[in-house]
Amino acid sequence: MASIAQEESRKISERVKWGIRRKMEDGWVYGSSAMLGFRIENGELRIIPEEAEIVKRIFHSYVYEGKGCHTIANELNAAGHLTVRGKMWREDGVNRILKNDKYVGDLTQWKHYSTDFLSKKVLQNNGDNPDAPLISLSEHHEGIVSREVWNLAQKQIYERGKLCREGKRHSRHYWFSNIVRCGCCGHPYNVGGKADNRKRTLHCVNRAKYGTTPRVDKNGAEVGCDNSGVNERVLEACMKHILMYVRSSRDRIVNELYQDIEYIQTVDKPIDIEPLKAEIETFNLKKRKAIDLMIDGLISKDDLKKQTEYYDSEIAKLTEQIVSSQDINAVHRQQIEGIKDYIDQVKKTSDADIDSHEIYREITRLIKIYKDKEIHIYLNCVPFGFRIIYHVNWFNKERRFNVFIDKCEVIE
Repeated sequence: MASIAQEESRKISERVKWGIRRKMEDGWVYGSSAMLGFRIENGELRIIPEEAEIVKRIFHSYVYEGKGCHTIANELNAAGHLTVRGKMWREDGVNRILKNDKYVGDLTQWKHYSTDFLSKKVLQNNGDNPDAPLISLSEHHEGIVSREVWNLAQKQIYERGKLCREGKRHSRHYWFSNIVRCGCCGHPYNVGGKADNRKRTLHCVNRAKYGTTPRVDKNGAEVGCDNSGVNERVLEACMKHILMYVRSSRDRIVNELYQDIEYIQTVDKPIDIEPLKAEIETFNLKKRKAIDLMIDGLISKDDLKKQTEYYDSEIAKLTEQIVSSQDINAVHRQQIEGIKDYIDQVKKTSDADIDSHEIYREITRLIKIYKDKEIHIYLNCVPFGFRIIYHVNWFNKERRFNVFIDKCEVIE
């Protein structure tokens, strides 16, 4: 009797798991309803606007201001914001929000599973258990942050984690921290010199560590760099020039971005999957009719098997077309949303203070330093970069100087 009861318990467990899995695949949301920015109601996620603003603030502080989870938690506590459970913010709570894909509109479930129905031991699901696969749905619901912000956050989480694993530390002490790299060897530029920005200069780490002669060491690594340094005031002058360019060319940039949207909407038209679904339903109807014919004795079981296999193969092909079509449509939507976000950022940037280091930090994605007074700057607000040629005019013994921009052109 105990064995029978245990087997019945196992069957009940399997049936319950099967039912939950099917509902998850259909998009039903399980889990606690206590989630910052969302509430779960009847298996659906509903946005809480006032809490969503806190989520946006967390992502903005992390992505565009370069702040760490500990700093963000302290700022939220200082501003009087509490967690959804009414507690003080901690570093791990901020980190969980940054990694939660629900905030971008995706849904991943079955993140924990029981090893068996007897021990009921719960393990974290890393997606490597074939009996309990992760169930992921893209574009499942309306997100709180954009796809671009989400991708940047995940990229920075990985890069900052990599620095920690290498025994280094992420820093945003200056507005240009962690975004200036050598255009010759690819290594980062670090600050050297005194606190006064007239004398504060950035140098290639590879050059500072291995000298000015490029070579290959005994381990096969390329070391040494003969690229020159760059003063912080040069970077400031370049940023001012670019912001003035964006301000003066705002209408033209926005019009070109709108043309990109029109191109996607006209040339890359969304694929209509309704005819494919109708064709699948036709094959399913034929399958049912074939079964009726076999029951009535009009065709044999072998004939039924052949017809069913043919119908199933055609249905599989059509299903694959639907999935690929949905992927293409999703890419088109993502491209259009990305361009719209660029437009909003261009409008915002054109009205920004051209002398603000906070603005520089927020909009700058990457700066590359090349030889012969050449700098490439890439912003978050436009899908292209700027190539700048400059020269410096020294005019007294105190090593004061002026920076002049000789050329500024757009690069892909």
